[in-house]
Amino acid sequence: MGSKRLWKSIASYQARIREHQAKIEAELLKPSPRWELIRYWEKEIEAYQIRVRRLLRRMGKED
Repeated sequence: MGSKRLWKSIASYQARIREHQAKIEAELLKPSPRWELIRYWEKEIEAYQIRVRRLLRRMGKED
């Protein structure tokens, strides 16, 4: 996988992380937040962060 493609994947995962963070913030503003959704999005964020770290390591950008 080329460097350009890896950066594109990283950017995509980072965008998804921001989307999920916005969803969590919006859900927390509701009178009765759905905690199961919040937990799900938090797990997704964690998974995306792991993928980003692995891609950066693969590119030699992170230890």
